[in-house]
Amino acid sequence: MRRNEQQERQAWTPDVPKEFPAHYALGGYSDHQISRIALKYLARTENIKRAWARIHHHFPETLSGAAPLDILELSTAHGAMLEVWRHFGHRVRGTDFGGWSKDYNKNAKRPKFLDKLTAKSHDNPRGDKNLGWIYQPIIESLGLEVDLFDAGCLPYPYPDKSFDVLCCYQAIEAYAAPEHWGTIADEFCRIARQSIVIGFNPPAIKLREDEAHMAIVREATEALRSFNRNGFKCVFMEFGETRAGFHPTAVKLMACAPAATGKARPKSAPALPKNVGAVVLPKTDPQK
Repeated sequence: MRRNEQQERQAWTPDVPKEFPAHYALGGYSDHQISRIALKYLARTENIKRAWARIHHHFPETLSGAAPLDILELSTAHGAMLEVWRHFGHRVRGTDFGGWSKDYNKNAKRPKFLDKLTAKSHDNPRGDKNLGWIYQPIIESLGLEVDLFDAGCLPYPYPDKSFDVLCCYQAIEAYAAPEHWGTIADEFCRIARQSIVIGFNPPAIKLREDEAHMAIVREATEALRSFNRNGFKCVFMEFGETRAGFHPTAVKLMACAPAATGKARPKSAPALPKNVGAVVLPKTDPQK
């Protein structure tokens, strides 16, 4: 999304509450581990602003002050969406990929504002250092619950109808080739009770001029726009303009007959689906 468009969106939402801290508390993590995180995602204030606007535009039903909802964000990264929803009193959980190469972003420069990030430490539990999980320092500092797995492997490790709200922003392209996005959406429907938003990345530069690939992408996004199965139906598809041109940016699915939301957690855990992660969906060839 163009920066001025992003700022314009933020202008149409209430101001972000001042109680969100300006910086992450990353004291005790190595410079190398922190520097592997993309520079713009180390800026907590900007992360919160984006998440705040996104939730107000795409999930107004989570701002009503009703009973706390169970919310899952796929590929949560820095966790700002979960931070905002937690602020509104919801029960939040995220997922991420924990298998990045140890050489990922190994030559990243030391952020100029690193001293501000490491000036304070947090008191939350710290797991073993995992260089395959890029956002570990931020997520631990926020005390968020995040499950690590490859979201291109189905089914996910959650029982049916586990969450009222589910979102997945700018990640479905990494899960599977576009002709399999509908299968991913089916899995989202299995574990969601009320609403789902899928956000799209701009078309990759290498693939933008590949007419055959773009035809498949258009077919896949059109299938999501006309989605009507598994008790969910598409209610809008959003378009925006980036450096990649004008393209879909998000699609929202809503339950046709929403199940009860904010349900009390059962005393015993519901059964997980069989063969968790057994089906590996094909991905787009990155060499194209």
